[in-house]
Amino acid sequence: MKTSIKYIFIAFLAVTLAACQKIELRKDNKFDKGLLDFMLSIPGQSTEYKARTTGPYNDGDTVYVEVPTTEEEPVDLSQLRASASLQNNAHIQPALTGIMDFTKPLDVTVTDGDGNVKRHVIKAVAVLPRTTFKKLWFNTAEKIGVLRTNISGLAVVKNHILVADFSGGSMAADVGVRVYNADNGSFVKIIAPPTTYCMQVVADDADHFIVNRYNIYSAGLMLYYYEDIDSQPKLILNYTAAAGAPKEIGRKVSVIGNLKEGKAFVYATAPAVDNQIYYWEFENGVAKSTTPTVIRYAGADPWTFATVQRKSLDPNSDHYLTYCNYLGTDPNREKGSRFVQFSPTMDVKTMATSNHYYKIMDFEVFTIDGNKFMAMLTQGYFAWDATHIKVYDITDPNKMALVAESGGYRDFMLFESDAYGGTNYNRYGDLDVRVIGKDITIFATMATDNKTTAGVMAYQMRYNR
Repeated sequence: MKTSIKYIFIAFLAVTLAACQKIELRKDNKFDKGLLDFMLSIPGQSTEYKARTTGPYNDGDTVYVEVPTTEEEPVDLSQLRASASLQNNAHIQPALTGIMDFTKPLDVTVTDGDGNVKRHVIKAVAVLPRTTFKKLWFNTAEKIGVLRTNISGLAVVKNHILVADFSGGSMAADVGVRVYNADNGSFVKIIAPPTTYCMQVVADDADHFIVNRYNIYSAGLMLYYYEDIDSQPKLILNYTAAAGAPKEIGRKVSVIGNLKEGKAFVYATAPAVDNQIYYWEFENGVAKSTTPTVIRYAGADPWTFATVQRKSLDPNSDHYLTYCNYLGTDPNREKGSRFVQFSPTMDVKTMATSNHYYKIMDFEVFTIDGNKFMAMLTQGYFAWDATHIKVYDITDPNKMALVAESGGYRDFMLFESDAYGGTNYNRYGDLDVRVIGKDITIFATMATDNKTTAGVMAYQMRYNR
């Protein structure tokens, strides 16, 4: 019994001392912060949207809470749930219960733990996400009159779309570059091919464009320049097979700069010849040499096809590259496409392969308000697998390593389009982007074996900041 009484006394003493200690600490604490944060949520959704700036707030402060909205489904500010983060012993009036109306500012009074009273104004602000996307149209080859449904090229020049409709060695009247209105896809005219075995049509940064002949049957790579859709072609490069043009160079071509005035670069790739990338520098429309500069990208398996884009006109510019090592037997899908950014010293940033499908047909990097975005046309392993457009924010190339489970992934992977079907044995596909201020239109081809599934699609992207 004595032992029990002893333990009870010790426990009582400990509790008493602890209580005394708390009272002592309370003398130095202040509970004058009141409101620390204010949150709004949409009924039926679990996400809480916090105030633009966190508290504590001064008496009379207006607290803004941004709630996301869309043009298609505007958020109803009269039907929001509110909650607040308060310091100990503080309380808020009116009480935040049930669904509340925030179409008008809400005046609140917060009494903090020290008895001070502060008044705040809560304003809900409906805001569009940083980027929004909308499908504009998909016009089949049957509808727009494209005859060769395995479309090999596409470009945007001002308010026109240029679609490659070539047919090997044919120079018939219905062969060439078909020109359409970029807003609705309506037919404008056809531009006759400058020569046989043309492959792509590609725009520069000043709305001029080139049509290239690719090196098949030892024809060499030829580039024909057009100032606009009504001008005559001008041969600006003839890289012959005898001079070393590899077989099938010109399957993919890209341009950066102005091919009429100032500096420009033209890039071309071929099925892997030691993983080489070829480019020519132009000054005022004239090639400095018909012999290309060659970059060897050693860090890849021999590719089946590849596309490259120079990041800038700077002499030490980085490059964006996608290459595909396509294997007819790849049960675990270990090969396929890769997307990388590499520097002149081969510092490589690689996109996680889970962010795209087995084949990357084409891509385009573009700049809005100083931010780098990339649109990609990608398809699964089989020739009949679905094809999608995807859009990413690659301003920070390190984010390309993110996967779906990563924090911040939705700020990187921005959009995936509808799925498009059709059989594409040639693995063709082209994509181009028109940027007008903060309004962007992404155009892409479906290159299939059927006029009802082949065609051109258009998606609108808006940058809302």
